[in-house]
Amino acid sequence: MKRPFVPFLAALAFAVALVGVIAFSGSSPGTPAGYHRNKDGTLTIENAHRPVSPAFVGADIDGRPVQLSDFAGKTVVVNAWSSRCDACRKEIPVLVRYHRKMEKQGVVVLGINRDRFVDEARGFVSEFDMPYPSVLDPGGKQFFALPKGLLSTQGLPVTLVIDVRGRIAATASEVVSEGRLEGLVAAARAS
Repeated sequence: MKRPFVPFLAALAFAVALVGVIAFSGSSPGTPAGYHRNKDGTLTIENAHRPVSPAFVGADIDGRPVQLSDFAGKTVVVNAWSSRCDACRKEIPVLVRYHRKMEKQGVVVLGINRDRFVDEARGFVSEFDMPYPSVLDPGGKQFFALPKGLLSTQGLPVTLVIDVRGRIAATASEVVSEGRLEGLVAAARAS
């Protein structure tokens, strides 16, 4: 006597088990090992799986050279912004407060400005009294070197948290609140 439902039941059991493993691990299908996409859209990366960050190098609004390695040994919040981005206008005050609060504790902010004209960027920096430098990157080329799958959007704002070893530990592809930012930095500082 043939059992036509046995292969079907075996396949169904396998599918249920796979869904259970995915749900238990907290990752989406296709998410690399050690990467955890959270319900709020942020991504945290386990210490052993963190990719090396791009150099984030260029000139600031005053033409001075700036690069990520200037902040070696610190946790760096890299934030891409534009003066024409309404969401960035909501987020920048959070980053300014956070930078001032955390700078003496080894956490700093580095901006990546996407404006086409330096005068636009300069006006924005002045308006929000931004105490940290921003690398001018009108073409968005600084982010081309990011490994695939780190960001869930091509829009702005985008925030990366770089650990003290220069590796990407967390990302957010939308406005971050101070609480969310604290969580991402805490994940980056955990080893």
